Amino acid sequence: MRFLMFILLFTPFMAFANIPSTAYVQQQVANQIADSVSTKVDTSATATQTMAGTYTVSGTFNVPTPTLPTAE
Repeated sequence: MRFLMFILLFTPFMAFANIPSTAYVQQQVANQIADSVSTKVDTSATATQTMAGTYTVSGTFNVPTPTLPTAE
């Protein structure tokens, strides 16, 4: 009887975790990275980039672009 009363009284107050799946989290992260890169970096061949400040460059100005990390 006591056990039944315990179940009836405390069942509505039990907590249940709502944890998203790993696939869902990975998809959300991939979407955020894609959105961030597409709105921050213009990678087209006709891109015009603007740099603020004063720069003096002598010789060849060669800056290799590092590869982006792969999504796992």
